[in-house]
Amino acid sequence: MQTTISRIGAEGMFVRSLVSPKEGAQMSLTLSLPGAARPLEVKGTVGPRPAEAGKDPGFWVGFDDLPDEARGFLNGLLRSKGVSGVPRKRPVQPPPTEAGRAWPRVPARLRVGWTSSKDFLSAYSKNISRGGIFIATDNPPALREVVELSVELPDGKPPVKTHAEVVHCVPPAQARKTGTIAGAGLQFLDASDDFRERLDACIEALSD
Repeated sequence: MQTTISRIGAEGMFVRSLVSPKEGAQMSLTLSLPGAARPLEVKGTVGPRPAEAGKDPGFWVGFDDLPDEARGFLNGLLRSKGVSGVPRKRPVQPPPTEAGRAWPRVPARLRVGWTSSKDFLSAYSKNISRGGIFIATDNPPALREVVELSVELPDGKPPVKTHAEVVHCVPPAQARKTGTIAGAGLQFLDASDDFRERLDACIEALSD
């Protein structure tokens, strides 16, 4: 399974997912972090759910003893955000800070459909990244709503599908006031390998 994280710290990270393993479960994770030459392989333990997670779907993973490469890269990432580096031994506890937006967005006008709790709607995207997508619409789904998303990528294949959570909304009135575009920012959840491969290829083509 491939998904995104919403918070990362010296002790671990919050993995965003609709399915949560049992507390105490051991996990092997591959982290694709911006700036890393290649994905980082780490191991962790599913810990208690952080209180600040609220209704955010997912689970907390505390890092086990990290390989030197992973520790060095995470140290640099955290210190760039003003957070202490990764210690040798870490308790399983919530991280001290949220990570900012990890992946750059690229402009993209893609037809997007989503099934919400009410009905099926469609619109066009404004931009897209490896972590999520912004849909330009005057009728966005509600903040924190999890929807089934369908995205028509420019590769001539059927739309790719995944789940996504609404993490940002710009109502029409706010858009008119601020001179921005009405819509919703959604973060991808529980993406399949096919979704990730096709999305990566699309972003690479759009970035050229």
